[in-house]
Amino acid sequence: MMSRAADSAARSSRFGDGPARTSSPALLAGPIKADASFYNFAYQIGRRSNDLRSLLNTDAIGLQTSGVAPDSVARLLAILQQLQIPTLTDRLPSSRLGEQGSVFGSFDFAPQSSESGRALNFSYNGSWNQQTPASSLTSELPAHSGDRTNWNGGLQGRHTNYFGIGILSETSLGLNRSRNYGSPYLAMPSGTVLITSTFPDGSTGIKPVSFGGSSNMNTSQTNTGTELTNQLSWFSSSNKHRIKFTTEARRDAFTLNQQTNTLGSFTFNSLADLEAQQPSSFSRQLSPRVRSGSQFVGGLSLGDSYKRSDNLQLQYGVRLDGNKFSSTPAFNPDLEAVFGERNDRAPNHVYLSPRLGFSWSYGTAPQVAGFAGAVRGPRAVVRGGIGLFQNTPNTTLISGAIDNTGLASALQQVLCAGPAAPTPDWGGYIGDPSSIPAQCTDGSVFASTVPNVTFFAKDYASPRSLRSNLNWSGPLLNNVFTANIEATYSRNMNQSGIVDLNFNPLVQFTLPDEAHRPVFVQTTSIVPTTGTIASRDARVSQLFSRVTELRSDLRSESRQLRFGVSPSTASSNYSWGVSYVYSNLRERIRGFNNTAGNPLDIEWARSPFDSRHQIQYNLGYNFFDAVRVNWFGNFRSGSPFTPIVSGDVNGDGYSNDRAFVYDPATTADPALAAAMQSLLNGATGNARDCLRKQLGALAARNSCQGPWTSQATMSISFNPLKFRMPQRATLSLQVSNPLGAADLLMHGNDNLRGWGQFAFPDPTLLAVRGFDPQTQRYTYDVNQRFGSTNPAFTAVRAPVTVTAMMRFDLGPTRERQALTQQLDRGRTLRGTKTPEPMIKAIYGTGGIPNPLATILRQADTLQLTGPQADSIATMNRRYVISLDSIWSPVAKYLAALPDSYNKDEAYSRYQHAREASVDMLIRVVPDIKRLLTPEQRRKLPAFIASYLDTRYLASIRSGTAGGGNGPMMFPGIFTSPVGGAVRDGGGGGGNVIIIRN
Repeated sequence: MMSRAADSAARSSRFGDGPARTSSPALLAGPIKADASFYNFAYQIGRRSNDLRSLLNTDAIGLQTSGVAPDSVARLLAILQQLQIPTLTDRLPSSRLGEQGSVFGSFDFAPQSSESGRALNFSYNGSWNQQTPASSLTSELPAHSGDRTNWNGGLQGRHTNYFGIGILSETSLGLNRSRNYGSPYLAMPSGTVLITSTFPDGSTGIKPVSFGGSSNMNTSQTNTGTELTNQLSWFSSSNKHRIKFTTEARRDAFTLNQQTNTLGSFTFNSLADLEAQQPSSFSRQLSPRVRSGSQFVGGLSLGDSYKRSDNLQLQYGVRLDGNKFSSTPAFNPDLEAVFGERNDRAPNHVYLSPRLGFSWSYGTAPQVAGFAGAVRGPRAVVRGGIGLFQNTPNTTLISGAIDNTGLASALQQVLCAGPAAPTPDWGGYIGDPSSIPAQCTDGSVFASTVPNVTFFAKDYASPRSLRSNLNWSGPLLNNVFTANIEATYSRNMNQSGIVDLNFNPLVQFTLPDEAHRPVFVQTTSIVPTTGTIASRDARVSQLFSRVTELRSDLRSESRQLRFGVSPSTASSNYSWGVSYVYSNLRERIRGFNNTAGNPLDIEWARSPFDSRHQIQYNLGYNFFDAVRVNWFGNFRSGSPFTPIVSGDVNGDGYSNDRAFVYDPATTADPALAAAMQSLLNGATGNARDCLRKQLGALAARNSCQGPWTSQATMSISFNPLKFRMPQRATLSLQVSNPLGAADLLMHGNDNLRGWGQFAFPDPTLLAVRGFDPQTQRYTYDVNQRFGSTNPAFTAVRAPVTVTAMMRFDLGPTRERQALTQQLDRGRTLRGTKTPEPMIKAIYGTGGIPNPLATILRQADTLQLTGPQADSIATMNRRYVISLDSIWSPVAKYLAALPDSYNKDEAYSRYQHAREASVDMLIRVVPDIKRLLTPEQRRKLPAFIASYLDTRYLASIRSGTAGGGNGPMMFPGIFTSPVGGAVRDGGGGGGNVIIIRN
């Protein structure tokens, strides 16, 4: 496979230049020993590269897209050069590279001599991925980034055995391991500066830009898992019950190397502050830690699938899950003395989860049975269920509590704000990392060296959900359409949240200009020049910084209604389907996540994932039986978001404050009033309406909403026979984001509408610039890009990618393999030779079902008239007699073959007979379709209707090599009437049938 991608949203001098991608996949499968053992091996190696664009080599429009003006970047680079801070390194490549590889394989052993259904399977998999550099470079200089590498691998063995007492045992043992690690380009402190830019159109932008060394790139994590499962299934003799008992045992382990911020981070409130070397804050983790941990997870489940009647089936059962961590955090007696809480708990629990479901069929389907002995489906099916679904904790969940005990052996930190922040010596840090500050310049309220503490609440439990659904599916309007209606409700309990026990909710003063927003620190704890807050006044105890209690007392509720419709009758000319989904998702959250007052308060509000409306559709059309085009798309309403302040303004120590929406008509600060008016004049519709409704008030949670968006993908496949290619060849094109290509072609690169892009509105309304202790008012900058989803302001966009794929079937065709295996029995393989009558029964129709016979068998259901029935019966007699004249000599020849025979000649005779059979059916199909009414044709199952489609018949005339798989012609996968999956075993003819409830 080879592909070429082009970014529709950026020209070559902007972020995201068109990437070049190469990929080399391969698949090999076949028998090790015929009918006994098989192998499967596949791999893929890929590489993606494109021009490395950053703040250093992007044009003015590209910089504006990123949110910073060229003169601001020029000034930043001049300051960094003056301070001897590198912007590039020798380790940075000339192109952005993404390299990946994957491998998968399996071995299956199913001896024919086994009388207990014993089968063995061994599988292995692995993948590797490296990103260079790992970040997008839209908000940082190149030297601030680094490389990141991921790899994982796994082994699994599976054993299946059937005992004579009606019990099937399936056992699997698996081992997997993964590792993720990064490597920063520079070993020096990180710096971030908040840049306010003015653009040629008069608008402004606020952009944080990072430089120096990365504070979070030098980390790694290794995960190892071992799992043993067994499932026992018992089938009752009456076939009424299938009882399953499952046991699971798993051990998950991890190793974390958390060298986050070990060299420190400086923040600056402006370029002027950076030039003057006046940081607004400095933070550093003083004690890097490498920690390991593990947990044991076990599960038991017992369930029954009870067939109460032919129309009603019940599924019910119960599941028991439990976990046990191998270690607990070290006990801190000071925490218990101050707060009465112990921190040496681990979330070890046992959970019980009952479930109940049903499936009820009623009536008789309009479609007739597909073949003799087949059962007609129901008129419609109603399915539903209710149950508890329990999560078990992630193995790394306990790591934060182990690291942050508040003891001397735990993580230690230094936090310095305003005048307590040290003056950086960037040049000295490069030459001597030991000179990086490990303390603040003074011991004032703006300096803190006390540790954080994290622990689990007494009643902490893993999240669980009570879920229920009800589904109806069946035909509509006399079988013209097939519809599906589903309602789902989920009550999500034990949702996680935090409470800072060291937070003191005593209000020190309020902000008169912000609806008297409470502030929990004194005015002397706020730096006037930057607005930076020291939260010491809001602490219950000065022994600790944050004391985070992990709780599980929150919850959310989700409701969803889905309606889908598609045509009942399949067609090789066109296809379509459409569905509408309505969702409603609300959640109960605490103010430490988002607040306009006391962070201890709890409230209900829309979830940020509450996209209310979604329309999904698919369209397909076959142009001239040569080119098939399929389009898959969706329209989605916007997700809600909250106007926020960049920084902490209430002094609780968290950046969680909602913005006050200033009314330009009543705001005392003329600069702030002018900036708000400018935003209201230039904001997009949804954002502007949201702000106007809340003028003069603190913003409500998720009170704004993003715009509708639309995404799509397109596939184009070519009929090899029409393009004079071998039938074994399959050529197709996959186009991701074709809407983006249309946007570019219709509107040009500088006037994009954002078609095909995801919308990520900017939620930052205000950025703190200072504080006046006399008037108790903050000084703010207004973000003129609040709520904007304009593509011109979006640095990272979904590219338009065109992937060309060529597939070529190697080796014998499916039909030739099946024929050879049939003829080899009794000749070169064990077994007896297939007699002539059996060969004629197997191949006497060319492998093509006789639609005439099906129509005649269902004459009453189809309500055939006398003339219709007589005409079809006459055509059927001629068709059957002609088939007999074609296949009788072939069957006689094949049955008489000696032990050593010419396989090419045998298959050639089979193929010529098959082609003659299909040609004959193609000739009679128009007459059949003319005889039947549209209503009668809709009653034919898709299985039969496809053989009344001359285009389809032409595609399988010589066999199913390439993509022409037919339902009864050795398919890869097809769905059975009851929802099970039947999978062709492939090479060697040893089929494995797996049935799942």
